[in-house]
Amino acid sequence: MAAATVTLRRQNDVTGRLRQVSAGSVAFASSGDTWTVPGIKTIYEISLTPTTNASYGFTTSGNVITIVSGGAVTFLGCVVGL
Repeated sequence: MAAATVTLRRQNDVTGRLRQVSAGSVAFASSGDTWTVPGIKTIYEISLTPTTNASYGFTTSGNVITIVSGGAVTFLGCVVGL
């Protein structure tokens, strides 16, 4: 299990108690890789758009997203949480 490569990170946005963390690229090399989202304790919404053609899914625990996929997947988008 390795950490995802997050680049082109955009400015965080806070609305009420919710925080949004955005990135221009989140690259998972293989199934089981994780993205620990800074500034968030609990993830409520994952809004990631794949830029590669692969099947995927996610599991979450606290502020950690774990990819379940058949291989490498790259996304752009954001995560919202508390």
